[in-house]
Amino acid sequence: MMRVLHIVASPRDRSRSEALAAIAIAALDRPEVTRLELWREALPELDGDTVEGRYRLIHGEPVAVDVEQRWAELRAVADQALAHDLWLISTPMWNFGLPYRLKHWIDCITHPGMTFINDAAGNVTGLAAGRSALLIGAGALDFANAEQQQALDFQMRYLDAWLRFIGITDIHTVRAAPTFGPAETVDAAMETAADELRRIAGEINRRDDGRD
Repeated sequence: MMRVLHIVASPRDRSRSEALAAIAIAALDRPEVTRLELWREALPELDGDTVEGRYRLIHGEPVAVDVEQRWAELRAVADQALAHDLWLISTPMWNFGLPYRLKHWIDCITHPGMTFINDAAGNVTGLAAGRSALLIGAGALDFANAEQQQALDFQMRYLDAWLRFIGITDIHTVRAAPTFGPAETVDAAMETAADELRRIAGEINRRDDGRD
């Protein structure tokens, strides 16, 4: 059975990215889904004492009890993610990028010894290797051309770069746009994205069956 972590990045009840995620999950074969609603999750804070404590811990130096506890909480967030086979991230585009709660979650788990390791020469090994990711992005703006998308898309391109950094290279990306405008235009964009998600889910199912 595939263990799926659904990372919900939209705070809206009528989220289009979440509606598409529901279609993807329904098309997967017997997934065991953990739903992580970032706007309701009490994520650990990364304040100055916590960040400073990281360097002390790396060097084996003592830290205050509350700082040590904070890093245990951060590791628990990373361990939860690593316990799943497929990371399904459904997110809107905010100001060409990500909602800040999604960035907060990424910052919580992206640390040496949690989701990657690096050596003195700068070589990085991702500890999330072997997992897959399905990125579902919704955006009110439909980029006019590839050049504009390259210049303005800090949503899906950022997520792709970050996932590869921590070792996930099997990445599927679906973007629905525009999600604002005439109803027929929005409906067409949603249906195109839904069809692509069903196709990708079929690929994932066939691959997962081959592993059984």
